[in-house]
Amino acid sequence: MNLPVTIVVLTHNEESNLPGCLDSVADFEDVHVVDSGSTDQTTEIARARGVFVHHHVFSGFGSQRNWAIDNIPTQYPWQFHLDADERMTPELKVEIGETLATNPSVGGFYVPNKLIFAGRWLRRAGQYPAYQVRFFHKDRLRFTNHGHGQREATDYPLGRLTQPYLHFGFSKGLGHWFAKHAAYARLEAESAYTLDEARVVELIRRDPIVRRRALKRLAMRLPARYFFRLVYLLLFRGAIFDGYAGVTYAQMLATYEAMIEVHLRLARRGVRP
Repeated sequence: MNLPVTIVVLTHNEESNLPGCLDSVADFEDVHVVDSGSTDQTTEIARARGVFVHHHVFSGFGSQRNWAIDNIPTQYPWQFHLDADERMTPELKVEIGETLATNPSVGGFYVPNKLIFAGRWLRRAGQYPAYQVRFFHKDRLRFTNHGHGQREATDYPLGRLTQPYLHFGFSKGLGHWFAKHAAYARLEAESAYTLDEARVVELIRRDPIVRRRALKRLAMRLPARYFFRLVYLLLFRGAIFDGYAGVTYAQMLATYEAMIEVHLRLARRGVRP
């Protein structure tokens, strides 16, 4: 399927993940890798596949995506961004094609993702559908760094796709996941100081994205984050029905919340470890 869409893949030491990611977008003709200093075979793999390779120092997901938007000479104005541990699906390609055929006037589209752990889709523990703007028009949208991720910035309305991409977020092992989230915890704690208060009206809005972000702002101010996150995931989100994989992931996310709480507690006392 030859779609008029540019694919951008962000990488850093992704030699184990990149082949599968590139396989999933092999039928796109304009594919670019933006690498942030890999010391393994990541860039060599990309070049061997005939993919364009660019280099830029990483300072945040929002900044990295903006650099790609502003500096890569792409064939098409519509872009889809993937991380190397993510995969495009045939169903998503079909929906993208059908969407472009309507000549949409939006800035971009929220796209859900399926989080895969221990060979299982974490439908409940992964809080599906969790949306991110990954498909967008490069002249209509930019990103801002937010915690360890990004938020979209646009004057245009945003649409929503129904078909997900796949996210193999544990492909480098649990040790890598915990090390990465230890760094993310500090970034999330720093961003907590700039978060607006969660308004009750947002907590009851029909839009699940607005509700999720308001709930996150509220959670940043709650004590015993580990306990509340674990109970919320296991009982309210039904992670126990995802089996041992869901329960394990719920414990991992609760641990991550505890790490954020430690950073916040120390920062409130003027301690900068």
